[in-house]
Amino acid sequence: MKDNGITEVPAFLDHIQKEEEAEATVEATVHKDFERQIPAFLQDTLSNAELDAFLNHLSGCPACEDELSIQYLVYAGMPRLETGETFNLQRELHDYVALENQRLHRRRELAAAAFLLELGAMAAVALGYLFLL
Repeated sequence: MKDNGITEVPAFLDHIQKEEEAEATVEATVHKDFERQIPAFLQDTLSNAELDAFLNHLSGCPACEDELSIQYLVYAGMPRLETGETFNLQRELHDYVALENQRLHRRRELAAAAFLLELGAMAAVALGYLFLL
């Protein structure tokens, strides 16, 4: 009897299902990692690489934007509610995220400037050493 490939279909479907489950697991891990980083983000203690990854993920993930809004309300809003102070949570959070984007940009510029200064200093030392020979 000739095999027409029909027996391979269930195996292929199982493979597709396993890939989808693996992708869902990876996505869930990314979201959990993001959630764990929110307090560090709000306290401005993320490294440049962590902040870059955090902001990149935030810009494309509505679920994580919602989680950040909830945690921001607890972090910044609850103390204000206790004192009766009014605020616009979404505007302030948007402004804070924009500020962190600007800080990251400045940090990168400073890192590049420090690298160039270091490179210049090494070149000056090397030239000085050559002239002493």
